Amino acid sequence: MKNILLVSDLDGTLLTSSQQISEENIQAIRKFEEQGGLFTIATGRTEQAVTSYIMQLNLTTPLILYNGAKIYCPVTQKVLFEKNMVIPDGFWAFALSKASEDWAMLVYRDGEVYAPWRNALLEYHERKDGVVCSDLPEGTQDQAVTKLLLIARNSSDLISIEKKAEEIGFPAEIVYSEHNYLEILPYGVSKGTSLIELLKLLPNKELFTIAVGDNLNDLAIIRQADHSFAVENAHPTLKTHATSLTVHHENHAIADIINGIMNNKELLA
Repeated sequence: MKNILLVSDLDGTLLTSSQQISEENIQAIRKFEEQGGLFTIATGRTEQAVTSYIMQLNLTTPLILYNGAKIYCPVTQKVLFEKNMVIPDGFWAFALSKASEDWAMLVYRDGEVYAPWRNALLEYHERKDGVVCSDLPEGTQDQAVTKLLLIARNSSDLISIEKKAEEIGFPAEIVYSEHNYLEILPYGVSKGTSLIELLKLLPNKELFTIAVGDNLNDLAIIRQADHSFAVENAHPTLKTHATSLTVHHENHAIADIINGIMNNKELLA
């Protein structure tokens, strides 16, 4: 296993619907690492929102965070790679005009999360991800940020955000991490491009990469990896691009994959 890097998404993949890592997944990951494999996660979450999972799994391989905008070392607690962006004034104004009970906007900057208004959607996200959003400071519009997250009660409303970005020529990457979560990332950023950057940082230059995911924000890393898996509950588009399919995330998908790797030498041929 010493030449394998296994990279898993968190929500809907490694985690259960109650935001837990099953004991089956934990034990399989430990066995995989004991035999020399490298395991890490690629997620849209922040450093703060993955701390408990780092500790639970005792992760040492750098993590891909913010859907690729950062690579973070859990050992040194340092950011190893980062990209930011400046939001055009026209887009800021449009996004802020959406303030209502049906929308939430989160602004990620310098490892912190801010929100220009609070409502039930925002509070649900805080509970789910284990983060607390601070009030958006004055002058943020002029500062570089890591990413924006727009959450809509009705997912079809997010189309207006995509159209506005296109209309003003906003150079950014726009991707869905959940059906009603639209993430705006620095241009050229994805989990796939960050996998390339991660491999540059690791001492073993002969790694065989395996990626696992469930949603459209995983598509780039699914395409980039040497082999990939979509969980049973994955978005249909992801399933068409993945090399293989695995079980539902509630049925210990990572354990299923690791057991398969250990028993299937043809995968690595």
